[in-house]
Amino acid sequence: GRVLKKLNPDVKVVFIGPCVAKKAEVKSPDLIGDIDFVLTFAELQEIFEAFNVVPETLEGTTSMEYASRGGRLYARTGGVSIAIEDCIERMFPEKYKLVTPIQGNGIKECKEILQDLQKGIIKGNFIEGMGCVGGCVGGPKAIVPKDNSKIAVDTFADNSKYKVAYDSPVMNGILDAIGIFTIEDYKDENKTEIFHRDF
Repeated sequence: GRVLKKLNPDVKVVFIGPCVAKKAEVKSPDLIGDIDFVLTFAELQEIFEAFNVVPETLEGTTSMEYASRGGRLYARTGGVSIAIEDCIERMFPEKYKLVTPIQGNGIKECKEILQDLQKGIIKGNFIEGMGCVGGCVGGPKAIVPKDNSKIAVDTFADNSKYKVAYDSPVMNGILDAIGIFTIEDYKDENKTEIFHRDF
């Protein structure tokens, strides 16, 4: 939301997904004003039904052709890890073999991983935790079974023109617009502050 509002201060940002936790998260002090509305897929489906909207019949301009494979995989367990591995392989190939991700699939596994981390017995150096089993595709307000959604997410990701966002000219244009031009710029906290969260 912050990036969109920096590029276009009048824009309204709506998060749409199967997650009910986002409704609480959007109220976090560090996110106030970044996201204007949160709708679940179930709520959006009800709106479409109430207004007789059939998305398949609508015409418009697609806006997702710039999305990378990694970005499209975020919605399922293991997707964030794959995105990070792909990005490191692309940008820092000499460090790729050093990445050892671990995934927590659901609250129970996430809790176990955090307990193991406290005990110092975690072997990985990147931890991905998905609160819902299956990841976001398994969210409580999903309207498609998670196994079907995972297949759809994987297919959607595999059809991306770009493996990593680093190779997308649209994404590079967005980064240029917010003042990030080189890999070195990511080390400048003043330039990357727009991406930071305060927990």
